[in-house]
Order: sequence, then structure tokens, then C-alpha cells
Amino acid sequence: MTAYNNVTLSLWALFGALVLYLLTVPGRRGKHLPPGPPTLPIIGNLHQMPTRKAYLKLAEWAKQYGDMYSFKIGSTTTIVLSNRRLVKEILERRSVISAGRPAVYGLEKLVFGGHFILLQQPDAPMYRISKKLLHQYFGEPAIDRSHLRIINAEATQLIRDLMVDPDNFPHHAHRYANSFTMTTSESVRTHGKNTPLKYLAYGIRTPSHDTPHLTAITKITAQATSLIAPGRLPPVDVFPFLKLVPERILGNWVTLCTNLGKASDKLYMSILESVIERRKTKAPRDTFADRCLDNKEYEFSLHELMYLTGAVLDAGTDTTSSVLITLIQMLCAYPDCLKRAHAEIDMVVGDERTPVWDDFAKLPYINQLMKETQRIRPATPISFPHKVLEDIWIDGKLLPKGATIIANVTGLHSDPNKFKHPGEFHPDHYEGMQKLAQGYANTADENKRDHYAYGFGRRICAGMQIAERSLFTTFSKVLWAFDISAPKDAQGRPVAMNLDPMTGYTEGTIVMPKPFKACIKVRSERRRETILREFEEAENNVFAQFDLPKIGEGI
Repeated sequence: MTAYNNVTLSLWALFGALVLYLLTVPGRRGKHLPPGPPTLPIIGNLHQMPTRKAYLKLAEWAKQYGDMYSFKIGSTTTIVLSNRRLVKEILERRSVISAGRPAVYGLEKLVFGGHFILLQQPDAPMYRISKKLLHQYFGEPAIDRSHLRIINAEATQLIRDLMVDPDNFPHHAHRYANSFTMTTSESVRTHGKNTPLKYLAYGIRTPSHDTPHLTAITKITAQATSLIAPGRLPPVDVFPFLKLVPERILGNWVTLCTNLGKASDKLYMSILESVIERRKTKAPRDTFADRCLDNKEYEFSLHELMYLTGAVLDAGTDTTSSVLITLIQMLCAYPDCLKRAHAEIDMVVGDERTPVWDDFAKLPYINQLMKETQRIRPATPISFPHKVLEDIWIDGKLLPKGATIIANVTGLHSDPNKFKHPGEFHPDHYEGMQKLAQGYANTADENKRDHYAYGFGRRICAGMQIAERSLFTTFSKVLWAFDISAPKDAQGRPVAMNLDPMTGYTEGTIVMPKPFKACIKVRSERRRETILREFEEAENNVFAQFDLPKIGEGI
């Protein structure tokens, strides 16, 4: 046999070995991985991934394969957790090595230019200083000292808007959530005294739902949520060669991402520039944006800064409005809960004022309603993915370095061992649990955690404390002010609410009820007068102090 033939045979043998490898190894589940659905060569479980409401498929697989299972997309491994003990051990006790983020090329690079904090790795310099600034600014002492009055004022406008225009309650919830997140401090005159206020991202209000910057934010968020949805973008992080395929064959994904990035850059830069321009003529305010501009530890670029402050805005708008709209839906479906809330509030507050944060300890059932609303239909039904930074062995199974971890929040919230009626709205699930969510987030006993709406471990929401105060204030004011019920059909019977997760709720990473009708009526003329009086006070003492720059027009 000639040397040429030997080389030829060797090349064919190498080619055959490569083909055999490609047909057997990529996509195959290793023997030490948690169980999961059967895989196909090369693609793994890619063919089984749904293109809509993936969290329902993940919950279905949990029933079949257990509280910890795996699926494969090409050579990558994803682990899904639906068990409190496993979540506690992996995402919290071992959060040092489970707080990474998997690569999301389309969003991370093409849309956000690598500067969106939610997607950054925990060892990134920007992430470390950003986390420090977030915890300093949104820590409990700062909230109780100076943030609460603006939450109260914005929540007062919410109930005034609901009273004047009840049919558009989703818009009012969205406006409230956006405005309370964007607003900030100013020397606000109250009863003849200058009292400093601090709040939150920029110092810019959203006075109505058709405010241009809210319209632009809503549009951009909807586009981003659509891109994140499973199956919308080609899996270029798993199969990098797909970047070489003409994008028109793959739905023009590059153009979609870059166009979204341009619109997002334009919006968030215009908001940040309004703060920078204000600082040229006025003293700096204690907004989060001002705090970041003044920090000396890390010199943010403008692009980094606009997406750090933008992350605060994004985190607070859709999630808060989702919870508020879900509350109204659940009260329509479970009227006895409204009656019980009315009875508790009326004993404590009366009708000459609306509830405020100081009433929290006296209104335990309102806290139970908050928790149950976030449990039964969490705004984020699966966690944002984590990445394992080192091998983790648990229960004899391997979570390999580089694997993605997803917490099945819907499954965790539907555990019959924890919740007696997991599929129904029962605030009594939380009877006796009178702390806010942060009071249970770090408990050593995982069974005492109330819910997982704010995330896990080192990636837990930095704004959890202020979000809880916002929700309590809005929940208590809405329940104080209104009778809320389902509309009647032609026969005078209440119209059933569509509570089916598949058909009754929106798509995307943040979900909320699809449009529905509700009857929202102020409970008495005296309460109407109280609402109008407190709204006038909010306008004069708080809202009048804020700038209203023209931002977002034409985006």
C-alpha cells in the first residue's frame, strides 16, 4: 500500500470518527446529568422547545422527570429546578458559583452593547460597582427616610385615575409603575417647609399614560420581550456557525436586534441627557442617575450609565403593573377576598384618609393578598437564567461548569406540599406570614420562603424592598377606594375571568392577564371627596416640583 493510500485511509478514518462524534456526542445527555426528555443527535431537545409560553412546557416536564431535570440544546446543558431545597442549595448557598449568566449574543451584544447589567457576569467591574450602588440607593433606611412620600403621591394619582376612568385600569397601572420608578428627589414644599425627597431613577414624572417617554418605553419593551421569547432568535450561542448564514433565511434577526438597539440607545440616552442638562443649571438631586454620575469608584461611560439606570426603569415598570392588573383580575374572580380586605381596612383607616405605609402592621390581610397575587401568577414565571461557574454535584447528579440553570417559579409556587390549594387564589396560604418578602428571602429554612418573585441568591432583585412598599401602598389604597367585580352578562350573571395560563395571559418573559373587563366603582361619596382632596395635595406639594422634559417623541 502506498504512502498516498495510507494518508487517504487516515483522512477517511478521521472523517468517519468526526461524523460519529457529531452524531453521538453533541445533544447527548451525559450519564451523570439529571434525567430529562429523550434527545436527538446534534440538536438535543431543540425540536421539543415550544415557541410560546415555554414555562408551561418546563412545568409539564417537571411532573414527568422530577424536581431537577435537564435538557440539551446542542452541546449545551440546561438544568431546571422546581424544588425549594434544591433552589436553596444551588442558587443561594452556592450562589458564588451559580450566579453567572449564559451568553445571549443577540441581546447582549447587538441590542445592549454589552452594558445591560442583568446580562453581565458577576466578576465584571461594571457589575460589581453597579450592584453596590443599587443596594446603597435602594436599601431600607433610604426608603423609609425619603422615598415613601412619592410612592404615596403616585398611588394617590392611581386611585384618582381609576375613579375618573375605570375602564382603562391597565393603562393607569402602567403609568403608576413607570412614574414611581422614574421620579426622584427635589426640595418639595410641604406645609411651608422644604422637605427633601429622594426617588428613583431620573427625577422625571409620567403624568399620563400617553406621555411620550412611556409610549416609547412600552414599544421598546414589547420588542425586547418578543426577541427573548424561545424560538424567536436563532440559537447562535449554541451553534455559532449560524452567524454566517444570511440573516434573511433566519428571520432577519440581526436587523431586528440592531434596530431595537438603536431605538433603545436613543430613548435611554435622551433620558440620561435630560439629567445631565438639568445638572448644568440646577444643583444635583439625589436620584439614582445623579448618584451614578457622582460616584468616584468607577468611571461609567455614557452607554454604560444609560443602561444601568435603564435597568432600574425596566425592572420596575412591567412587573409592578403586571401584579396590579393581576390583583384586579383575582378580585373579580374571588369576591370574598375583596369583602375581607374591605372589612380589615375599614376597621383601621376609616374614610377620611387613604391608607399609607405606616398602616402596614395593622393590615396583615393586605400583605397576604400581595403575596398570593405574586404566587399564583408571577410576573416572571421562570427565573432569568443563571450559569454554573464550577461543577456542582448534588444528590448524585452533576451540574457541569457552563450549564444554564433555570428556576421554575411557576412550579415552586404550585407545590401542593407548601400550598393547600395551589391552583386557586387563597390569601390564607400566607396566614401568619406578616413580614415583607425581604424578611423571608434569606431564611435558613427554605420552606419559610414566601415566594420567588424577586429572584435568588446574589442575583436577587436589589429593588425588592422599595417594590414591596410600592405594592402595599397601591394595594391598600385601591382596596380602600373601590368595589371591584366582574361585569355581568345578558342574564345578569358575573362573567367568568379567564385564569387559564395558556389562553388568559400574555406571551413573553414578563406575563400579565390579557385584556379583560372589570367594574371598578368608588365605594362612597365621602371616599370620592377624600381621593380628590389627597390628589390635590399631591399635585401641589409633590408633582408640581418635577420637570417634564420632552423625551421619547418620535422613537
